[in-house]
Amino acid sequence: MILNVYREGVDKSSNVLKDIDENDSVEIQRIKELLNAFELEYISNNLRYILGIKKENSLDCFEKRVNEYRVIDGDKKFRVILYIRLSVEDGDIIDGDVSKSIRNQLLYLLTECKSRNWEVVAIFCEEGISGADDNRPEWLKALKYCECGNTEIFLCKSQSRFSRSMEMIEKYLHKEFVLWNIRFVGLVDNTDTDVQGNKKTRQINGLVNEWQVEDQSINTRKILKNKKTNGLYTGSFAPYGYKKDPKDKYRLIIDEPASKVVKEIFSMYAAGSGYYLICKKLNEEKVPTPTEYKKMQGSKYYCSHSAVNKRVTYKVEKGDTLEKIATETHSVEKDIIEYNHLESNELKEGQVIIIPIRPTWNYDTIRKILKDETYIGTLVQGKVEGKSYKDKTQIKIPEEKWIKVPHCHNAIIDKETWELVSARFKNRGRTRPTKDGEVHIFSKKVYCGCCGKTFQRNLCHVKDGKQAYMQCRERKRTGGFICTNDKAIRYDDLENLVLEQINGQIEKYYDMSKIEKQYYEKKVDNDIDNNIKILEKEKNNCTSLINKKQRALTMLYDDRANGVIDVTEFSLIKNQYSIDIDEYNKRITQISKEIYELEKSKSTKKNQEEIFKKYNKLDKLTRVIIDEFIDKIYIGNIDPETKTRQFRIIWNINLD
Repeated sequence: MILNVYREGVDKSSNVLKDIDENDSVEIQRIKELLNAFELEYISNNLRYILGIKKENSLDCFEKRVNEYRVIDGDKKFRVILYIRLSVEDGDIIDGDVSKSIRNQLLYLLTECKSRNWEVVAIFCEEGISGADDNRPEWLKALKYCECGNTEIFLCKSQSRFSRSMEMIEKYLHKEFVLWNIRFVGLVDNTDTDVQGNKKTRQINGLVNEWQVEDQSINTRKILKNKKTNGLYTGSFAPYGYKKDPKDKYRLIIDEPASKVVKEIFSMYAAGSGYYLICKKLNEEKVPTPTEYKKMQGSKYYCSHSAVNKRVTYKVEKGDTLEKIATETHSVEKDIIEYNHLESNELKEGQVIIIPIRPTWNYDTIRKILKDETYIGTLVQGKVEGKSYKDKTQIKIPEEKWIKVPHCHNAIIDKETWELVSARFKNRGRTRPTKDGEVHIFSKKVYCGCCGKTFQRNLCHVKDGKQAYMQCRERKRTGGFICTNDKAIRYDDLENLVLEQINGQIEKYYDMSKIEKQYYEKKVDNDIDNNIKILEKEKNNCTSLINKKQRALTMLYDDRANGVIDVTEFSLIKNQYSIDIDEYNKRITQISKEIYELEKSKSTKKNQEEIFKKYNKLDKLTRVIIDEFIDKIYIGNIDPETKTRQFRIIWNINLD
């Protein structure tokens, strides 16, 4: 029976507010003088940390405790809640210090409450969230608190802190707050719903605030897209295996410890290991997961599905075993024994143990890494985007519209390994690893010469044990109704036959004359290099035109400011320049893709030559060797007259 779930960082002590310390900043000292923490029913966690408050929030603070909204008379004080919101759009962050920005805004509001003799009962605070977002967690809590009738005044620095959505201003300030008997006060812009004649001003401010957010959202999207198109990394956190360059936050550099894990994952998969074996190896070696590794490096990265630092308090019930508990809680028996210093696997009914939930590698994480082009030096961005400036719901973008820019940073995985892994994904289909987690070397490589369906591997019992055969999957599935290819082939015979054919190709390469090899090498470079030069020239021209348009746009703003052109002319010219710049950026993206494909083709041909140089004579086949040399193998039916069987190989490498 689970008694409690605990995450690190949660403090259960009952202290209220630390005494004023001489080391406190001036703002903190003054805040502690003005704030009566005993009266607080709720305070946001970020403020709790800044002020050192450890008093628990009231359990019923979001429940209605009176039948009617309270009327203030006599010596009663107005109950007020404070709402603090910081965002970049409002220029709130002081010298990059979020804590200082919050302290200043809080001190301003508390000072006003003191001068008006208002009692602060709750403080809601959030950072980095736009006022146009209608799903702000602390904002929604503040509204629920008002609806319950537990306050009379909603106090903000300004109306824009409450919301930059005209719809929300009308809904709450002019409708719901009236029903709930809530007075809204914004200090800076003198917003006060208690003042008659103030409504039109609030509505005008609401429209202006919404327009400002919309314009800023459009500009931000364009700037971000331009950065992505030019190969600048704009993500908040670097992909696993990389870290942001301390000298340039838009550039990725290799994180050596994590990159070794990435290389191992690619190497194992290319060699034929399935997800199961890769996960098993990493988990057994207790290699930190990407989320856990980011936490260890001091990152504030958060994954809602991660179990980092999670511990479960469990009370042993009748019939419970260590294995059963570990399975049910997704933990590991060994970790439970070590954490609780258990001397044996035996548990007693009623015994309380702590179960550490260790983050583990899983199939999804491995697959995501194996398909990420970031590891070959290509920056892939623009996979998702928000619906609008009002709705931050992320929608997936089709892959053909992703922004891919090659050669943006150093690659962790070489092209040869990437091509092997990509080939395995391409041919994956219904391929499944065997019971030991390995994929057999001919998986998705052998096809029927009659019906075109795959050959499957089967084990048959013989006198000496088991013998592996390969036969047409379609014939077996339909009981011979569709395909006539009724003869299986022994797995070891097929292996010997393919080994002989590959060795024949290798011998053919080494038998080529020096002149023939030089000609083969020249074939790689001729047309490809010329096409790349033409595309590079066009790309440089587009970049030059963008710079020219941007300079003209700067001069256009000067002309408008100096009265040379009017508003209409300015808007028309500005819009046309913006359209032209967008078109040039689109063409640059397309050119980058075309160059990437050409270089990929050139690299593939050169890799073919490197493959021949890598091998002399093979004694045994591996999955990697087959993937390098062979695309498909076709096995036909046995000719009843000649007793021979058609055998055809489609090569990845062509010396002709």
